[in-house]
Amino acid sequence: MEAAAATAAPADGALDARARPGDRERFSTLYAPHFAGVYDYVLRVVRDRDLAAGAVRATFARAWHDFPEQGNDVSAWLFTTARTCALDVLRYKRDRNGSEREALEFTQVDGNRVPDASVVFDRELVELVWDEAAALSLDEYSLLALELRHELTTDEIGEQLGLDGAVSTRLMRTRYSFEKRVTAKLVARRGRHNCTELDILLAQGDARDVSQHIQRCAHCHESKGGFVSPAEVLRGLAAIAPTRKLSHEIFGARRRRLFGIL
Repeated sequence: MEAAAATAAPADGALDARARPGDRERFSTLYAPHFAGVYDYVLRVVRDRDLAAGAVRATFARAWHDFPEQGNDVSAWLFTTARTCALDVLRYKRDRNGSEREALEFTQVDGNRVPDASVVFDRELVELVWDEAAALSLDEYSLLALELRHELTTDEIGEQLGLDGAVSTRLMRTRYSFEKRVTAKLVARRGRHNCTELDILLAQGDARDVSQHIQRCAHCHESKGGFVSPAEVLRGLAAIAPTRKLSHEIFGARRRRLFGIL
């Protein structure tokens, strides 16, 4: 996995100038560095290997037929196209296999991408972060992952999706809500011994009162300060690798049949 980012790849501008329609080698040079990141992104959206493979094929088929018209924003164009393809496959097949959650390694951590190496061994934290991320709506998670895990700016996302300034507001709200929920659950699990009032509220089982208390309590605020940011944990989840078969379909000889080219 790349050390710089979950999907970091070489700068696109220099490569883009070399791409020409019909040039398979240059297509691979331009797009292959993003393949693993696109696969991880799509798989975490659809959470099913077969659906992910279909969406990834559709993404790179569009890239083949459209390149090099994307200009220098290859990464932004490719990932937002992957988002569209992922959401499309879910519209046509909603009966996702629940057992897939157990079969895929969604909660492995890349120790090079988290600010504190102890996160790698904190299974409770990592699983809570992913469970809360997975509980977001498809729209919310698919946008949040573009920013946090794949380092697209809000301007890039907005431009590619035609949403302009709306993306910044939506992402800010989603990230705030996501981090607030994770942090509240962590304080409830790990900070009750530091706060008698929190312990009483938890015993009473009133989730709303617990959340409100955590926001205003100095003891709970101190507990929160010792946690790694949920956003940093989500960013540090290790990419799930695509199969060699899928890579060969898209960048090897089988692409001729997949993309309908000679």
